[in-house]
Amino acid sequence: MRLLLAALLAAQAAGEGGDVAALEHLWPGVRDSSEQVVMSAASRDLSWPQLDERRVRTVVAQVRIPWLGNHLLYLEEFFEDEPEQPRRQLLLQLEPAAEGTHAVHVHLFGFSLPARWKHLNYRPRSAEQLVWRDLTSAPGCDFILTRAGDQFRGGTLGDQCRDDSSGTPRYLDYQLVIGADLYWYRRRAFRESDGQLQQEVIGFNRFEPNEARLYACRIAWSASGAARELRPLLNLELYEAGGHGRFVTPDGRAFLLTLHGRDWPFAHDRDALILLLQEEGREEPLATGWAQMDAQAVALQLGWLEVRCGSIAPDSDELTQ
Repeated sequence: MRLLLAALLAAQAAGEGGDVAALEHLWPGVRDSSEQVVMSAASRDLSWPQLDERRVRTVVAQVRIPWLGNHLLYLEEFFEDEPEQPRRQLLLQLEPAAEGTHAVHVHLFGFSLPARWKHLNYRPRSAEQLVWRDLTSAPGCDFILTRAGDQFRGGTLGDQCRDDSSGTPRYLDYQLVIGADLYWYRRRAFRESDGQLQQEVIGFNRFEPNEARLYACRIAWSASGAARELRPLLNLELYEAGGHGRFVTPDGRAFLLTLHGRDWPFAHDRDALILLLQEEGREEPLATGWAQMDAQAVALQLGWLEVRCGSIAPDSDELTQ
C-alpha cells in the first residue's frame, strides 16, 4: 500500500510541479540497505571500513530552511547498529537541471560541525538556526538525477568530486537509483594521479522503505536507591528498530539501553515496542519495558533508576509527554 501511495504521489507531483516536485516526494523515507565492498586496493580506509557486507540505514526527510530554497531534503546515513554515529550528513537542494530535460540538479551541502546537526529531520527549530557558515559545499560532488518512468537515476559527473579522507588524493564517482521499491547506489574512488580504481562499494535496499521513529530517552538515577531522590542523569536518542546507547551511572556501573520495534526478531505476531536495559558484561536483561507499537512513550522504573522514552514528533523538538 505504501509503495502504491508513493508512486501516486510522485506521479501527482510530476504533474503539478515537474520533476523537482516528483523527486521531492519520492526520495524521503527510511531505507535499509546491504552494502558490499566489491573491490578495494587500499589496506587502510578509515572512512569506508573493509567489510564484505554491512547493514546501512539511509534517512531522507524534507526540511525547511527558507534561505536555501523551497525544495530541500536532509540525508543522514549510518551503519544500522550505530544510529548515533552518522557517517554522512547532507543537505540536498533540488532545482531543475537543463531546460528540456527530465532532470534534477541536486546541490550537496555538508556541515562544518556535523554532530551539532545530527537527526536534523526531527529538529525543525534547529534547522531554523542554520546560517551559511554552518555549511560546506563541494560543487564537483553535485548530482544530476534524471527521471525514467517512476524512478530517478544518475549521480556525479566527471572527476571533480574530491576525496582526501584516505590520505591519498582521490576523486569519487557516485551513482544512485531511487524508486518507490528500489534504492541502489555505487561509490567508486579513483586515484587522482593516474585514474586507478581504488575502491568500489555497492548498496541495495533489503526491505521496503519503513518509517522507523526516533525516541528521546530521559534517564534519572538515585544515589540512595530511593525513587523519591531520583535526579536527571542524561538523555539518549534511540531509533525504535534496534537503536541502542550506552551510559555509566555515577557509581561506576555501565549499562546498555536498546529499543526494539519492527525489528524485534521474536515478535512477528505481536505489535510491541520493547525497551531493554542490560548491565555491561551480562547477557540477560536487567529490566524490560514494553508498550504497543504505536505508543508515543515507553518506560522502565527500577526505583534507583528510571528511563522514560518519548517519540520525537516530526514537527517538534519536544518529547511527547
